[in-house]
Amino acid sequence: MSTSTPRHNLPQPRRMRCELCGTEHQLTIHAITAMGAANGDLVTVAYTCNECRRFHEHLSYAADVAAALRQVRWMAKVIMFGDDYIHCGFPMAEAEFEVERLCYRSSTAGGLSTVSLPIRVLRCRCGFQLEVPE
Repeated sequence: MSTSTPRHNLPQPRRMRCELCGTEHQLTIHAITAMGAANGDLVTVAYTCNECRRFHEHLSYAADVAAALRQVRWMAKVIMFGDDYIHCGFPMAEAEFEVERLCYRSSTAGGLSTVSLPIRVLRCRCGFQLEVPE
């Protein structure tokens, strides 16, 4: 007789709605992330309820999120959809690779030190620009 390991309860996909106040229409969507081909049409969706200000993030079916997108009234100014950042309804294009240099004063070193952070600069068709860490 073989022993099997007990299965952990996996999170179940849910519809987009606030668990606190129950609204489905007063939501601001922040991010939609695909869970990969192995999981079918599952996505992780992140949103805030505009009524009670509660943040939610959970699994959902892509078809349910698409239906909610047709009804939702608010979206964050920039929404992350998979690996793309969306502004004005279009994916932002990568402008160029840049390195950002930050300076700070160290009490132990006695002078200014610098830190270089690689970033990507994304630009929207409208001219909006966003810097994201690499």
